[in-house]
Amino acid sequence: MKNPKNRRAMSTEQKKDILFADVVFPLPVDHAFTYEIPETFRDLIKPGHRVLCPFGNRKLTGFVVGLKRHTDLTDWKEIEDVLDEEPVFSDEMLRLARWVADYYLASWGEVLDAALPPGIAIESRRRVVLSEHLDQKKVLELEDVNPKQRKLLQILARKGGQLIRQLETQLGQTNLRYNLMTLQRKGYLHVIQEIRQPSTRAKLANFVRLSPEIEDVDEIIQEFLQRHERQAEILKALRDHPEGIAQTDLLRRLRMSSSALKSLQKKGLVVIEKREVFRDYYAGFEVEKIQPLQLTDDQITVLAELERLIAGGKFAPVLLYGVTGSGKTQVYIEALHKIRQKGKTGIVLVPEIALTPQTVSRFRAHFGDEVAVLHSRMSHGERYDSWRRIREGKIQIVIGPRSAIFAPLEKIGIIIVDEEHEASYKQDDPSPRYNARDVALYRGKMNDAVVILGSATPSLESFHNARTGKYRLLELPRRVEDLPLPSVEVVDMRKEWKETHGQPSAIFSRILLEKIAERLTHDEQIILLQNRRGFSTFILCRDCGHVETCPNCNITLTFHIDKKLLRCHYCDFQKKAPGLCPQCNGIQLQYRGTGTQRVEEELKMLFPSARIVRMDLDTTRRKGAHDQILRDFRDGEYDILLGTQMVAKGLDFPKVTLVGVISADTSLHLPDFRAAEKTFQLLTQVAGRSGRKGKQGEVVIQTFHPENHSILFAKKHDYLRFYARESSERKELAYPPYSRLISVEFRGTKEDAVQNAAIRFAKRIPKGTTYRTVGPAPAPISRLKGEFRYRLLIKWDRFQDPSGKEVHTALRQALEDFGRFRQRGLKITVDVDPMNLF
Repeated sequence: MKNPKNRRAMSTEQKKDILFADVVFPLPVDHAFTYEIPETFRDLIKPGHRVLCPFGNRKLTGFVVGLKRHTDLTDWKEIEDVLDEEPVFSDEMLRLARWVADYYLASWGEVLDAALPPGIAIESRRRVVLSEHLDQKKVLELEDVNPKQRKLLQILARKGGQLIRQLETQLGQTNLRYNLMTLQRKGYLHVIQEIRQPSTRAKLANFVRLSPEIEDVDEIIQEFLQRHERQAEILKALRDHPEGIAQTDLLRRLRMSSSALKSLQKKGLVVIEKREVFRDYYAGFEVEKIQPLQLTDDQITVLAELERLIAGGKFAPVLLYGVTGSGKTQVYIEALHKIRQKGKTGIVLVPEIALTPQTVSRFRAHFGDEVAVLHSRMSHGERYDSWRRIREGKIQIVIGPRSAIFAPLEKIGIIIVDEEHEASYKQDDPSPRYNARDVALYRGKMNDAVVILGSATPSLESFHNARTGKYRLLELPRRVEDLPLPSVEVVDMRKEWKETHGQPSAIFSRILLEKIAERLTHDEQIILLQNRRGFSTFILCRDCGHVETCPNCNITLTFHIDKKLLRCHYCDFQKKAPGLCPQCNGIQLQYRGTGTQRVEEELKMLFPSARIVRMDLDTTRRKGAHDQILRDFRDGEYDILLGTQMVAKGLDFPKVTLVGVISADTSLHLPDFRAAEKTFQLLTQVAGRSGRKGKQGEVVIQTFHPENHSILFAKKHDYLRFYARESSERKELAYPPYSRLISVEFRGTKEDAVQNAAIRFAKRIPKGTTYRTVGPAPAPISRLKGEFRYRLLIKWDRFQDPSGKEVHTALRQALEDFGRFRQRGLKITVDVDPMNLF
């Protein structure tokens, strides 16, 4: 263990009765720091507590991960404060976070920080203020400062105190240490420490109740009805709610101001007091009514096996492979009922926030207030309140995307990972870059729980594990009520273009247009998938061939028609769309490629009476937008739901009888070994949204590559043959599931420095018996957000070294060495089991 800068030193005799704590911080530092526990805190502090500690010239929130009576250190600092009455982490959560940190090569503190709701940390920050004797005029008269220092002083004189990061932004510099020290030594400025309080806290609100001194409220009401009618109305409302009513709700309900209430308070007839208010993202959310249903024979068989595994009380990983519409969600609900009967709790992971409303509605119908939700679209306060209720034991079932796997539940009996194949379970940035599916398996093992991985298109890794006996394979091969899978028609857009010359539409095939028109006539609904947002993917000048590209990234700019902007979807660079070619001033600008905005415009022209709603990142930024769009579509307010991949998974709409895929080729030819798998999964999943309630569903897939195996097998809903073909190719190339990958990416603004660092790093990794390196080489997008990118891949044999101990040890040593020779501005990112190599 290491220690911050010296504060005090004691003799060995003096240290005998002192208790120390090992503390980790949410920083990329792979070790704990030792602090003395002051006497006042010694009976309070336990592992799992949050504490405020001095750290260098700052104060940071840290996490106590261990206690000890002795240390080999001769000097140390003291913990300054304890931030919670009880530890925020149980022993189980500390051990889980330690495993995540070890496996994904992150720091323990980063993982613990990711497991908490945002906005609750306390830390200090440095503010720079101008000395009292200086002003703008006197700054200009100083002779012993350089131009950069004068500009810094002018900013302080003009704007007042500034945080250091604010000064860095305004001056365009990343290191002001020398100039700040120089100016402080000359007495021209002061650097002061200030404590920033947490931005997220418990919410308090005024509640109103009748005064306990009132003996006969009815008599008072009768008396007030004559002269004080508004006050009488308030007393009536409070009489019916002896526990009290929130003041804002009371006044809103009675449609009056607070003057009558204040009069009652002065008379001593009501009491107004502060109470904590629970913030619920899904307050007022419509709960689905439980429909009587008969379980299918397949569901009964699966549940019998799950009940046997639950009764066994041992860790049991299960892959539930069921076609779309086969009733997997009902199986989850029945399994949770069994777990609750045993007094245990459960976690349900869903891959997309878009899926959460339907899932929450169904689960709350069965489990009521036992259910809490955690996801990133909730406000910080809403997440904090849900998290606290879970930690206090008031919640038994948690639903949410990947971060919900860290929910502070106890006595976990089941963890469900719905659509387990989804890449969104993988955290890409920032660290820790964990996969919630795999963390779910480890947490399930720690709790002797059943872990269900459910999917109609399992990842190759999970299906391989089921085939080799690592997981228990359970199947739902038929749809509920024996409904047929939708018929799929693949349209060769090469032939379509030749036969129609791009007419009547450059986007839609004739067969898809006919089927859309037919469904609209029969008052049925349609889902259209185009997995690319914006209007067009690039603008091309036909005169000179110029293409508008991002100045920060090696990629074209996407045109968004609503605001007439060109936008980079990686760094968010934006500029006004040109009217003339910026290269040659030509007027022959063509919009190439098709995004959801362009599909929407075309639909409106072709079907002017159709009610169309678009669902992509641009239309769902507002809080609750996902929920509202899906609710309106379910209620029949729209005929066509058009969107990106968020419309492809888990949605269940009874009136949808047609699904159209505008372009199946969007992800097919990306430089990623998972490109075919992702295409097959997306097509199969979106096809499964059609024909789920009694009517025969149809699917039209448009593609320029109808012979590709992922499209051919998606047409037949044939996962097993797709798995066999794809698995064979992966085995030959030693890609997952026959190996595991680690991606090491180097970034910086100078390409030569990035390339040299990547080469030197690769040389520092010793040759191993269970792993080999590939590269380094430029990343597929070689420049992103103004930085050049080089990537080193490491393949390790999951059979010879299942835990990856050899490669992890080698990498940690190389990372430690890299820290010694890394140049300023060079960044390194390590991604274990990456899901996206593009």
